[in-house]
Amino acid sequence: MQHVFGLIGCGRMGDVWVEAVGDHPDCRIAAAYDPDEERARAKAEAASTGQASARACASLDDLLGDDAIDAVVVATPSFTHPETVARAAAAGKHILCEKPMALTLAGCRTMIAACEDAGVTLVIGQTIRFWGAFWTARQLVADGAIGEPCLAQVHRMGAAGVRRADQAAAPQTRWRFDTQFSGGDMLEGVLHELDFARSLLGEVATASCEVTGKREYDGLVSPTVTQATLAFERGGLATVRMGGIVGFPCRGSWVAGTTGTLAWDGWESPVRHYRPGADPVETPASTTSAYTRELRDFLAAVDDGITPENSPGNGLRNAALGLALYRSLELGERITFGDGLPDAAQVPDDYQYRGPSSIR
Repeated sequence: MQHVFGLIGCGRMGDVWVEAVGDHPDCRIAAAYDPDEERARAKAEAASTGQASARACASLDDLLGDDAIDAVVVATPSFTHPETVARAAAAGKHILCEKPMALTLAGCRTMIAACEDAGVTLVIGQTIRFWGAFWTARQLVADGAIGEPCLAQVHRMGAAGVRRADQAAAPQTRWRFDTQFSGGDMLEGVLHELDFARSLLGEVATASCEVTGKREYDGLVSPTVTQATLAFERGGLATVRMGGIVGFPCRGSWVAGTTGTLAWDGWESPVRHYRPGADPVETPASTTSAYTRELRDFLAAVDDGITPENSPGNGLRNAALGLALYRSLELGERITFGDGLPDAAQVPDDYQYRGPSSIR
């Protein structure tokens, strides 16, 4: 089935979706909109082919009013998602929306209700579960390579430099560095790794978060690492870390099960399968684009009614987990969950993190 897309938001992720949609034989981008008209024109030009041209729209209403467009990619700043998705749903468009779904649980629920009322498909772009080594590890787990997965360590880590106490931090002006617009590190960054942990171990039962670092020692400041500890309903545990340590890239994630362990060093590294009494066996990471898989997940939901991996419910639970970890930092306590959602007394529907733009 042929699908004609509109692109809403023409920043860096707009480039990604111009390529991913353009590579699909049954899809094309016909229009692009961004408040920055120059960006919209650039994306429309990039999406144009010899057979079909794309146009830059002067307004969101212009794009949503185009009856030839049946689906949209929402790649706008996170704080705009609830309103933008609701408007697209009211126009009858199926929607692939970038993560995080929204900055509050109430915002997520607004998006879900708008799409259900309009009878359109909504998916939320959680990419890491489809990426290289992460995808390969998930397939090996699904095939029973390690038995029942019960413990995992997932990193979003890198090497940090030496930081002097008198060294001023570089000013940050982009919307991604303001929590009222992006949701900060938990929702804008490590949410991918949280989603991946959930994809392996199921729904979260309890979660806590701590931050170490930012302490001065003889004129130097210690590096900062945020650590989330997750307990799952099926009994598994996972540690998810984000940050950097001095001079060491600290790469590597692993998942251990009842019969073996899988480990990998980077997003596109081979996955090593360890078993008792046997040499590790390497499986090359999948080379299929994660965004191609995301698009297929979306199209299967639109065309065949298949429940997508990146469902609205999954997007809601990921946002809920990120918000719960912020709340754990603020309250100094472990957050409890039921059906994958945090206790409303600890994390109210209207709770939005308003702390520093980067907990690092």
